[in-house]
Amino acid sequence: MPSKQELIDYIHAKQRETRILSSNHLEEIDNERLKYITLKKHCNNFLDAESEYYDRFIMMSGLRGVGKTTILYQLYNHLTKQKNIPEDNIFYLDVHDLKSVYDVGIKEVFDLYLEDIHQTIPAGLNKKIFFFVDESQLDENWANYARLLFNETFNIFMIFTGSSALGLEVNVDASRRIEKEQLLPCSFQEYLLLKHNVNLTKNNFRDLILKLNPTTVDEAKDCENIIKKDLIQLDNDPELEFKKYLHSQSFPYALNISEISTHRRTNDMVERIVQEDLKHFASFKKDTNASILRLISYLATKKPGTTSSSSLAQSLNLNVRTVDSILEALEKSQLIFSISAYGPAGKILNKPKHHFFLSPSIKSALNYRVGRYDLNHEKCYSVLVENMVASTLNRLSYESPHSLGLFYDSNKKGVDFIIKNLDETIPIEVGIGKKTKSQLTRAKSKYGADYGILVSNRTSKIEFKRNILYIPVLTFALM
Repeated sequence: MPSKQELIDYIHAKQRETRILSSNHLEEIDNERLKYITLKKHCNNFLDAESEYYDRFIMMSGLRGVGKTTILYQLYNHLTKQKNIPEDNIFYLDVHDLKSVYDVGIKEVFDLYLEDIHQTIPAGLNKKIFFFVDESQLDENWANYARLLFNETFNIFMIFTGSSALGLEVNVDASRRIEKEQLLPCSFQEYLLLKHNVNLTKNNFRDLILKLNPTTVDEAKDCENIIKKDLIQLDNDPELEFKKYLHSQSFPYALNISEISTHRRTNDMVERIVQEDLKHFASFKKDTNASILRLISYLATKKPGTTSSSSLAQSLNLNVRTVDSILEALEKSQLIFSISAYGPAGKILNKPKHHFFLSPSIKSALNYRVGRYDLNHEKCYSVLVENMVASTLNRLSYESPHSLGLFYDSNKKGVDFIIKNLDETIPIEVGIGKKTKSQLTRAKSKYGADYGILVSNRTSKIEFKRNILYIPVLTFALM
């Protein structure tokens, strides 16, 4: 156990270090992720509010590499340089760094920070303080302490970041107080903003999914024409930029390094998730890690479609229960997500799930590692586009204010996806290299759908003909 003076010295060192690390970390970063803008508003509201009615306890979870630490540094920079907040009033704590030096918790360090720098306890704080905690899941008591701070004072604004395990550690009482912000890999529109400073985030393409009618179709067509003009400023053909995004550019760290370096870093990230993160979701023996990595590689290289747990178990020489535990842990880590078969409850439970990676560039990197196929081949492109469509629909289900269910069609020659939006059932087909609508026609009839959606690279613009909405791949990617 470190002495009180050792911890005070640690706190002072970290305070000095944060300014330097923030400056170095942001040196080559010119633009901000959309989630940063949301969190900056929360910070500003905390500073401007004259009452306690604002969001001041925020949990930001997300996969490794999506940019959580960068956002914390950007907020630090915003507060110190634009809001003139004294550096002593911001405490950034990296729990991974703390645990590598001292076996103490967040509570011991932050209580001592308040005592030494501000000569107070939480209940006596009479100024506004910012507390940013990175890798919070490494302290199993973080949520209980955060709840205590929240109850004891209105003058502390807290952001706790970490893996998706954060959500598992929040009790019901704390959950009522938390504003949850999930950080996902970059969408294509975020990639264009971060990489090329092309801002297309105010498009209305989501309305084609969330509330389709003649007006939203016409508005989306007008928006598409404007965006085509905006994309002229890109150095490359927009289609080439989209392929770069699919292959390797959905993580912020990929923007300024080569594609090969990105694939290697992404594979390293996957290994760290297996070695360090999955233990928060399930208990696996150490020798199971190799099997987990083989299962991930199998999911990355297999053809699109479902795979039963029994087939996976047989291929990997594992029992079915272990395979189910691995898949569940990988979903909780957010490396993958799954969609169920469309239909009554019995079908949902009995049919195997269809698994996708949270981002197509994860799938791309894993295929690069095993040298399975050429990433420029149309077959590979088709698989990555299907993953992109699934990821986009998955993102919409997170962010939509309306209920949006995502399923797959388990029928022979069924469509790729079915979404349930309010009272609508909407079949969706992804057609690469062919402009087919036969699956959509059958699905519309079978499920009583008013219309279907075809996402295709053979469609040059948004069209609505004979109850089929045609959306170009590039336009869909901007949702």
